[in-house]
Amino acid sequence: MKRFALAAVAVLFARIACAEDVTLRVAETVTIEISGATAAYAVDPAIADVTMASGGRVTITGRSAGTTQIIAITASGTRAYVITISAAAQQPVPAALATNAPIGRADIRYAGGAHQVQSAFDVFTTDGERRSQFHLLNVHYLTDSFGRSTNAIPSVYYRTTSGRRTLTLLDDFIDLSPLTIRSTQVRGVHLIDGPLELHAGYAASTMYEDLFLPADRRWVASAGYGIDRGRFRIIPSAYAFLSEPRGTAARRGAVASLASEYRDGETLFARGEMAVSRGVAGSGEVRYQTERDQLRGRLFYKPNDFPTLGLSDLPGVHGEMDWSRRATKRLNVDSYATFDRTKIAAFDQTVGVANVAVRYAVTPHLSVLTGADGSVVRSGTDASIRTIGIPIGVSYDAQRFGAAASYRLLDNSQSSRHGDTLRLSGRAGSGGFTVNAWVERQRRAPSLDLIFRDTPGLELALLRLGITVRTPEDLARVLRDNAALINLGYIDGVTVNLTPRRVQSGVDAAFNSADTRNQLRLHAVVDRSEGVASTQESMLATLSYTRRLMASTDIYASYSRWRTSIASRSIDGSSVEAGVRHRFDGLPQFLQRAGTIEGIVFLDPQQHGVINDTTTPLDGIVVMLDDTRSTRTAKNGAYAFRDVPPGKHRVAAKLGASKPAYFTTPSTAELNASGHADFGLVWSPARIIGRVVSDANLGIAGAVINARTTKGADMSATTDTEGGFVLAGPAGEFTIDLATESLPAGYTIKGTSTRVVNAPADQPKNVAFEVQALRSVAGTVEGGQAEVRIDPLGLTATTDAGGNYVFRSLPAGTFTITARRGERVATRTITVPFEPVVLNTDAFVLTDVPPPVGTPQRASVSVPAAVRSFFVQLGAFREARNAAQLIDRVARIGTHAESVQSDQLILVRVGPYASRAAAAKTIAQLRGKGFEAIVTR
Repeated sequence: MKRFALAAVAVLFARIACAEDVTLRVAETVTIEISGATAAYAVDPAIADVTMASGGRVTITGRSAGTTQIIAITASGTRAYVITISAAAQQPVPAALATNAPIGRADIRYAGGAHQVQSAFDVFTTDGERRSQFHLLNVHYLTDSFGRSTNAIPSVYYRTTSGRRTLTLLDDFIDLSPLTIRSTQVRGVHLIDGPLELHAGYAASTMYEDLFLPADRRWVASAGYGIDRGRFRIIPSAYAFLSEPRGTAARRGAVASLASEYRDGETLFARGEMAVSRGVAGSGEVRYQTERDQLRGRLFYKPNDFPTLGLSDLPGVHGEMDWSRRATKRLNVDSYATFDRTKIAAFDQTVGVANVAVRYAVTPHLSVLTGADGSVVRSGTDASIRTIGIPIGVSYDAQRFGAAASYRLLDNSQSSRHGDTLRLSGRAGSGGFTVNAWVERQRRAPSLDLIFRDTPGLELALLRLGITVRTPEDLARVLRDNAALINLGYIDGVTVNLTPRRVQSGVDAAFNSADTRNQLRLHAVVDRSEGVASTQESMLATLSYTRRLMASTDIYASYSRWRTSIASRSIDGSSVEAGVRHRFDGLPQFLQRAGTIEGIVFLDPQQHGVINDTTTPLDGIVVMLDDTRSTRTAKNGAYAFRDVPPGKHRVAAKLGASKPAYFTTPSTAELNASGHADFGLVWSPARIIGRVVSDANLGIAGAVINARTTKGADMSATTDTEGGFVLAGPAGEFTIDLATESLPAGYTIKGTSTRVVNAPADQPKNVAFEVQALRSVAGTVEGGQAEVRIDPLGLTATTDAGGNYVFRSLPAGTFTITARRGERVATRTITVPFEPVVLNTDAFVLTDVPPPVGTPQRASVSVPAAVRSFFVQLGAFREARNAAQLIDRVARIGTHAESVQSDQLILVRVGPYASRAAAAKTIAQLRGKGFEAIVTR
């Protein structure tokens, strides 16, 4: 388990080469340029997709919210970048219509090698300007270990943000400055309110993916206040470090700090800080960026006995600077320098590195590079080793193919002979398949080995991410950016040797399906170091698969196999990981809390629908919640319902009949337990009373009426059970439309769907819309072609060759159908109901002798017997777009409907069903969701 857990520490070391972090949203794509990169891949492909383009450009696409790393392979080695994927951007909606539904993600992962299950749960909610997030990470160990609980909670917090104020309870990642609190998780209370920043709690542990690093509780409290003066910002702060665990680097004491920042847009940022306690500490940072130059540098000094948490803080002198310049369109110059002097107990290291690289593009695809580098490494009292290198190389980058070769000549202070490094790399891609491969050979090169306490095989774990501590530059970043491992005793020191010969190689192959639902990836690394006395070999291979089951659900699995051998001793193992990630909208009500629904009712004479300088608050207006609770607005027009239980709620403003008015906003709003809805209105006596009726004079319920006035005010209404509706607005001309797509199934508008009405004050106007119910009768006449007549309508039809006939657009009533072929006649009586219907009569059998007058054959077919499959018909339309809209509306409630062409109408139906009773059950379900339907066959 321990060997496998160390693989998780590799995530920590992935940050050592993090020259730049990237943040984007789900489904968003960004492209970054990594100089000299010939290949790149994502550590967790379930979070981000990574593809390599030409010219060192890497394209990153967010798949799901989370944090991962991408590993870029360059001619000089590997570089890691932290990638953060945030939730997808939400489309803005009107405040009165916003549902404020919580969104979240659940992620469960099983790690076979570590024998543990990780469960992560995140929930995000929005209530106006107030945003909140709840996060919980639980680790459950499947095997018992002495002195360790079977469950651990490495991370848990609740954070709310409103305007400039952010309050976090429990865990927060604090990174204030290199002199005080740097890159440390503190569990407690954290408040940022404009210029004020407060933190109080303890740092007790660090979680690096699968590895949970425990530590004694180290209490800390801090307070800071920012004072802005134009481009300058001054930040006085005070800190109290209250713990000093024995045997650690933590030191108790109080610190006073004064920091000053200067910012000139996005071009220049400079920061300086001085802190005083038992000694004096100082730091400085500068960032300068233009189209051609990019400069970043930082330097800090802190005495060994300076108060500190002792987790991510390192005393000593540390400095770093990198400068890149695009001299011309073809010539780029990159330089880097770092110095670190660290001494903690027995850990004593000095590392200095400097290099300059020059890249010249001979053609758009072909580049050459050269430069120079130097380094010095001193471990404790050991003699130092100094190295000077001269690299040369060439690279070719095209859209689907790339290759690079570099050679570096080395001169070491501890070697009588020159050393060298040769590196070859290449990439290729076609469609969804990509492959990257590289091989490197070192001779007489410095071999930097970290000394870990009781942690054999860590170098193999680092290979899992393509990162090796094999150069002074790698070592400097490890010591500077991973102070927690030093302070917790995981790193005891560094040994520096000259390796006679070392060979490393790796391959990354990936396949992404065209719909991006499937991703398969293979990552393999082999390392062979030939020393003077022994040879060490390491191998690691990981095969991973990710599949997007649905739009919100991913599953992933991986299998890893590794082996390391030194002389005659070897260690090998394997592990399996599997997990599922699900994103969800909304929460079960028992997990939600009661909230407050509030808003303002205002007079809106300009009819803008929003509160502005022309509006006036209205008091005494009745507002209803779910038609069960009511309140009246105060003098400032405000209303509020408190302790509203979780779930959907309907809020409506009610107007009395004594003073007619019309709304300039929707008069109702659907909200969650916490929400905001404003209502605007204008006093007016102008009213339009209308009705939507069928050709049988039946009221049509649920029809939507849209209206627009000459003053530009929009309003809408929905007909009641009797088909009636009322519109209130300013006196003048109204253009009123009946939304045909809102009619129940089987109805179509009769005549035009638009009415223009001039409504004066105090004189209500009446308007009516008539719709036609689609009724038809169909049947067959045995024996072939015949004439069919329906009386008293006087309609006739001739059957086709199969004896089929149909009568459409029939009124309601009782009619006689007569079928005739020569002297052979048959008759029957049918009843056509008021509602839309498709009646299928029994087949006519013609007799030789016509039946006596007054004694027709009678057969009631109001509910015909089932002779074929039954369907549930929701509507009939002349325009295809109206049918498509109805199909989409039905799909939102989980019902699949289809459209069928029938003469000049497009029918929308669900089915087939084996019986009318089965179809009737579906109709009952649809009516419960607000849809009307009929049974047809």
